[in-house]
Amino acid sequence: MSDDSKVNSSTLRDSISTEVGIKAAEIVAQIADANDIPTALAGGIAMHIYGFTRATTDVEMLARSVLPLEATRRIDFGGEGYDVKVDDRNVPVDVIVRDDKLAKIYQAALAQAKTTDVGLKIVSPEWLVVMKHFSPRAKDRIDLTWLLQEEGLVDRKQIESNLTKAIGEDAAFYVVADLDSDYAYADFLKAREKGKNN
Repeated sequence: MSDDSKVNSSTLRDSISTEVGIKAAEIVAQIADANDIPTALAGGIAMHIYGFTRATTDVEMLARSVLPLEATRRIDFGGEGYDVKVDDRNVPVDVIVRDDKLAKIYQAALAQAKTTDVGLKIVSPEWLVVMKHFSPRAKDRIDLTWLLQEEGLVDRKQIESNLTKAIGEDAAFYVVADLDSDYAYADFLKAREKGKNN
């Protein structure tokens, strides 16, 4: 790289803080509540709340239906994107309403969402593991491994119970069997890290 070449910093500028993400989610949740539409925080800002801070440029929320807002984009697997004004910036908020083979899983995750200390609903760590397991994105694989390595955060037996209730015992068996490799990889990394620290 020559000395006069420039590095594009637009990704850094587009990143949002946890505080900005939560404010945007609160605005969307208020509109959803006024229209009797359940929502729950997911994605990068949910990961921030659970303790894993990574760069994120948008807010992702699950919902039972799209919102009465002007959509700026459509989501391929179901839902819409909106731009929400927080202070002096527009924050992209994707409201996911899956209409594909994962719809039952996402609706169950929404129905079992937890409540944060600020009153926002958030997808449980157990459901985040399942959602990220099905995602092809590299950042979701990183999130998944982090969730599974955190001491006391994810109840693996609860994952199996959640899946059995949502999609039935037979289908849950295959998902849990597939998750075993994710568990093993996270456990391996955790054991290796402990070995380094001893």
